[in-house]
Amino acid sequence: MIPRWRTGGRLLLLTGWLTACSEPEPTPTPDAGPGEITDACNSREEALTLSECVLPLDNTPRQAYVSALYDSDWYRVEAVAPVTQPSIMRVRAGYAVPQTPVNLTLEANVPFTASRPTSRVNRHDPAQAPSFVEMLIPYVEDANFRLLTVRDDATAFDTQSQYTVQAELIADPDGHEPNNLPPSPTPIPLVATEQGTSGTITGVLATEGDVDVFGFQVPATAKSISVQLKAEAFTPALPFRFSYFLLDPSGGIVERKAALDPAAATDLGSTTTVSSEGRWQVWVQPAKALDQDFAMPGDLRSRYTLEVRLQP
Repeated sequence: MIPRWRTGGRLLLLTGWLTACSEPEPTPTPDAGPGEITDACNSREEALTLSECVLPLDNTPRQAYVSALYDSDWYRVEAVAPVTQPSIMRVRAGYAVPQTPVNLTLEANVPFTASRPTSRVNRHDPAQAPSFVEMLIPYVEDANFRLLTVRDDATAFDTQSQYTVQAELIADPDGHEPNNLPPSPTPIPLVATEQGTSGTITGVLATEGDVDVFGFQVPATAKSISVQLKAEAFTPALPFRFSYFLLDPSGGIVERKAALDPAAATDLGSTTTVSSEGRWQVWVQPAKALDQDFAMPGDLRSRYTLEVRLQP
C-alpha cells in the first residue's frame, strides 16, 4: 500500500508538468530588435543612382541602421523645387534613444572655399552622444557636392536602434554669397569723407568652411589702410572665433587678426601702410592655424560688420 502523502506528491508533480507543457510560446516583442536588416545605400554609386538613397530637402526624416563594422550609409540630397537664390542645406542626424554605442558622424564635401576647390567636412559630438549632429552646407547644383555619408566615428554599430537623418533648404542670411573665391570678391563701395575714403559692408559666416572675400580699389594717393571687424556677443557662444586677413594686390598677406574669445563681442582692427596701388582684399573667416587643413563650422547667427578706411 502506497502512503497517501506519496500519491499526493506524484499527482502534484504530474499536474505541474501538464500545466507547464500547455503554456504558449512567448511572443517576440519589438524590443527584441529587428529580425533582418536591409542594408542599402552603401556606396557613392548607389547614392547617385538609387531612389531609396535620396534625402529630400523638405525635412522628411529617413531612418536606417549603422548595422555592421565600418558601415557607412550614403545619401544624395535633392531639392524638391527649383532653387533660385543662394541657399543652405541644413542636415541633422542622430539617435532618439538615450543610449547607443554609435557616435554618429556626418561627412560631406563643401565646395568653393578660398584655399582649395573642395573641403571634406566631418561633424560629430562625442561629448553629447547620442544627441543630434547638424551640418550647414551651401547648396549647389552639382550632385557630387550633395552627397552625404552617415557612419560611426570609429567601428561601433547598433542593430537595435535606428538613427534618423533629415535635410531642409533654408535661405542664406548672407546676401553676398557666393563670395568664397579670391577671383570674384564682393566689392566694398568706398565713399569720400573728411577723414579720407571709407566703406562698410556686412556678412555672415553661415556654412561649413565659409570664407567671405571682399575687394576694394586703393589709389596711388592712399598712404594707409585701416580695417575694422566688429560683431556682437552671442549666447550661446559661436563655434568659432572671428578673424580676417588683409591681402595686397599680389596676394600676399600683410595683416592678420583673430579674436581671442568666441563668447565675447568682436572688435578687431589694424592700420597698414600702403605698399602698392590696385585691388586689395579682406578675407573674413573663422580663426584657425595656418597649418590646420579642415573646415570650420558655420553659424546662421554670425553676422559681422567690416569697415575699410583709406587715409591720404
